[in-house]
Amino acid sequence: MSTAVLILTLNEIDGIKVILPKIDKSWAEEIVVIDGGSTDGTIEEAKKMGFKVIVQKKRGHGDAIVTGVNATSSDNIVIFGPDGNHEPEEIPRLIKKIEDGFDQVLISRFGKGSKNYDAVGVKGKLIDYFGNKMFAFLVNVFFGGHWTDSLNESRIISRKAFFDLDFDSLQMGSTQLMSIRGLKKKQKICELVGNEGARIGGKRKMRPLHVGADLSRQILSEFYFWCKKK
Repeated sequence: MSTAVLILTLNEIDGIKVILPKIDKSWAEEIVVIDGGSTDGTIEEAKKMGFKVIVQKKRGHGDAIVTGVNATSSDNIVIFGPDGNHEPEEIPRLIKKIEDGFDQVLISRFGKGSKNYDAVGVKGKLIDYFGNKMFAFLVNVFFGGHWTDSLNESRIISRKAFFDLDFDSLQMGSTQLMSIRGLKKKQKICELVGNEGARIGGKRKMRPLHVGADLSRQILSEFYFWCKKK
């Protein structure tokens, strides 16, 4: 099976200088940087390192995923962020695991043995930690899952499974939508224990209260329409 790695960026020049050199280009048949319109030199630096770069026509995390899926043709799709939160070594682990027949494989930042240096180890980010745990709990309760981390973007999904999701979330709720609809579609899903490193430079894109409200509305909406179809 072939694999496409989508590296999602928006003003992450500090992160890509550290993370991209650690990505072995032999890991996957396609490796593409999907950029949301960086103005800090991210695009130029990624190209200098020999990576293909596609600039989104629209904005949003979910749109970056759709742009990358439409620009590639591999059987499986890895979603990866180069801001330091994800470890490059996750990529070959995800690729190996999906070969066991899974539709989605997610790296959990809150599994047994996980080390989290971003949401817990940095002052003021405990709200992120409890928020992530709370949304995983809600997704499990509403949709019958066993996620320990329903929000992490670091995951691999088969192309077929992705299109089965009828993916239509173009903003920050995109990864939670993949988790929810994966459960609703009864996809074969697996988690691998991973870590969350500290951010490398740049600026966090997430506004906790705003995103939290959107994620809550998404859960209720997905549950409502799911019940209507039953």
